[in-house]
Amino acid sequence: MHFFFADDSSQRGNRLKMGKIVAYGGILVPSDRTLELSHVIDQIAEKAGIPDREEIKWSPRKNSWIYNNLGGEDRFNCYSSILKATEQAGATVIATVCDPEMRHLRLEWGFERCVTYTLERVSAYTENLESQTVVISDRPSGGKREEDQFLLDYLDHIESDYNFMIKGNFALNMLTAPSHLVRLLQVADLVTAITTAMVSGQTKYAKDYFGLVMPMFAKNALGSVGGTGLKVYPDNLINLYHWVLGEQHFSKASRMAGIPLPHSSYLYYENDGT
Repeated sequence: MHFFFADDSSQRGNRLKMGKIVAYGGILVPSDRTLELSHVIDQIAEKAGIPDREEIKWSPRKNSWIYNNLGGEDRFNCYSSILKATEQAGATVIATVCDPEMRHLRLEWGFERCVTYTLERVSAYTENLESQTVVISDRPSGGKREEDQFLLDYLDHIESDYNFMIKGNFALNMLTAPSHLVRLLQVADLVTAITTAMVSGQTKYAKDYFGLVMPMFAKNALGSVGGTGLKVYPDNLINLYHWVLGEQHFSKASRMAGIPLPHSSYLYYENDGT
């Protein structure tokens, strides 16, 4: 059994022709490692002086203890230790990042694509492990009505005959929880926000952490992250697998073939567009 702890993210695009970016992703953790990892993160937080119940976030609120008291090298050391502990616990990162404006989609429709594509990849990955998954997502912004609609949309996704890729590999309907009470949802916030920042071109702070996220991305049978651990949408963004991940080919294991990157058919062929 695995748990997928998931969160959303959004950032302004800093690349040419890029709009506002939305994302959904997180960490897939073996069920027998979740409690241990949570305890390790508690210890790291305590060592850094973070108060009990203080939420660890990539972008902490201005009135939070972390925003006012943990900065610079101290924050880097704390967050880096958390990411290293997450990798050591055998966690796998899966995320989808979407630019809805490139497909003339509303932001919420782009987010729905992110959720669907991410769950497809979680399902395929755990199917190869012969394991089922429980998805635990941070509560969506808004109130009870928004939370209920989010869960209903998820249930519609996994029960739809069109979504054959995500049927049968989830043990329960999605669960939601307040992220300030669940350490592994806080890690999901870190990895998803860092990944979103790298894709959007907002790399000033994220690049120092991304090297710790990279080894955790799910890979396909050909050893590629692009399209598997990290999915970008629409396909016009495929060259970002080169500029963000450093990959020389975009490959699909199902076809056992790929295309060289960067490729002239897509945006950011000559440079990364920042």
